[in-house]
Amino acid sequence: MIRAVIFDMDGVMIDSEPLWEKTERILLGRRGIDYNPPYRDKIVGLNQNDSGKLLKETFNLPETVKELLEERVEILLRLYENELELVPGLLPLLKELKESGFLLALASSSPYRVIKFVLDKFSLNEFFRVVVSGDFVELGKPNPDIYLHTAKELGIYPSECVVIEDSINGLKSAKAAGMHCIAVPDKRLNQREFQIADLILDRLDKVNTEVIRNLSGKIDLVFS
Repeated sequence: MIRAVIFDMDGVMIDSEPLWEKTERILLGRRGIDYNPPYRDKIVGLNQNDSGKLLKETFNLPETVKELLEERVEILLRLYENELELVPGLLPLLKELKESGFLLALASSSPYRVIKFVLDKFSLNEFFRVVVSGDFVELGKPNPDIYLHTAKELGIYPSECVVIEDSINGLKSAKAAGMHCIAVPDKRLNQREFQIADLILDRLDKVNTEVIRNLSGKIDLVFS
């Protein structure tokens, strides 16, 4: 029986992936470096420390990982202030799930500072019983730590949770934790890699309480 729905944030709740990419382009552009798709595919879904290491190593940057992360967050929050929007269908879904008695949690690789900014900006705090940042665990996605930690905070078994994810690393993390996972894939990523999901949807607004309750085992079905 599924008792909880755990939301990834970037790309699932907020239309942030283009702004993360814009942030990377600005940060690298300051150094005369072009942003490239292979790097983008590797970084989506990683926690901040791992993504900072990837950034530094890929482009051989002289700054420390900490310095790069601080600069990146400052750029990102300026963009979020003026350009960030919720993914269509998020608010109705949160209200429906809460009214139906599901426990709701947020588990994101983003820094807690960024998560708090988003929750405050869109007045979403009331929906989530538990909020977990990648800052809270040692190993980030695709390792299962963040989702196992979230289940522990909720006080339920991983098998009682369904995760909504948009990245390959996030999907692998949820499945490694022993959770059900609905994938709403980032369209810029290789769609074939999402086949380990229990359900694949092309839009968040296709998720509802009936879909959640009926989720059991792998469903080899792609809704379009």
